[in-house]
Amino acid sequence: MRIEQTIAELERVAAREVGRGSEALAVPAAGGLLAAARSLAGPGTPDAAVFTGFFIPGAEPPAAETDGPLGAVQIAAALRLLGGRCRLVTDEPCAPVVQAAVDAAAPGLPVDVAPLRGYDEWAATALPRYAHLTHLIACERVGPGMDGRPRNMRGEDIGAHTAPLDQLYTAGSAFRIGIGDGGNELGMGRLPAELVGRVVASGERIRCVVGADALIVGGTSNWAAAAIVGALALLRPEVPELRTLLQPAWSYDLSTRTGLGSAASPGGTATGRRRRIRAAFRAVRVRSARGRTGGLRVGGMSDRRRDRGIRRGAVRGGAVRGGGVRRCRSGAQR
Repeated sequence: MRIEQTIAELERVAAREVGRGSEALAVPAAGGLLAAARSLAGPGTPDAAVFTGFFIPGAEPPAAETDGPLGAVQIAAALRLLGGRCRLVTDEPCAPVVQAAVDAAAPGLPVDVAPLRGYDEWAATALPRYAHLTHLIACERVGPGMDGRPRNMRGEDIGAHTAPLDQLYTAGSAFRIGIGDGGNELGMGRLPAELVGRVVASGERIRCVVGADALIVGGTSNWAAAAIVGALALLRPEVPELRTLLQPAWSYDLSTRTGLGSAASPGGTATGRRRRIRAAFRAVRVRSARGRTGGLRVGGMSDRRRDRGIRRGAVRGGAVRGGGVRRCRSGAQR
């Protein structure tokens, strides 16, 4: 199988349905994974920022969800392995979860935290730095809808808990990559408004209008982030360390270090889906022989005992993805 075909299959697996219409949303975004990975893989050394963090005010206690920050750290770790530079960007409400993931998996990775009060002054200082980056990546970061307000999946305005980081995301001439799963994230503006309105509940109201040069739709955004790393491993086989980031042990170590344990939340079917997707990522095999690079094999799902990917729980109080919606330990939906 050619590498391009293999990456397309990985893109399809990452978008596997969990109940929010990801497979339908992924159709017009097809090819985004290959475009994103090729841009990051070279030529040149990436100098990137990854925007992440989705706050759930209805959680008990209110907290950022864990989908997004973990994938953002995985992408940042991959870019560092490629010799690039990367920083994470979030806001104050989401900072504890993001920092916990960084401390566990990428110590020393810079994290820029935008304040809710005094944001304009902070952004004015940060803008010159962001304007010169090569890549701006959004991994499960809520963005503005048609009315300019960020909304959760219920259509509720969460602007009081969200800094307008889309202003930095759209700065400069960097290659922009969007990762999302529900239609309200940065980058989803690339999708037709009619499609999001038809497939996603409250889609017309929540759809983010900010687009991207390349969009990857996932069943969860962490899956799509792992797909980027898998694609980079295929395109850059001379960096075998990239495959380490796809191994269950890496995810399990990140899970345990951050406190993301096995605490259950409602909707057990999502766990099985997550295991299948993690098993598919685990089955990435980059073969190099006689100067020839092989492909990726999606399969190998029998050895589930070793599939100890990211479990449900909380990263220091972070809200959890599960059952087709985002839930916290009390069962509140975002």
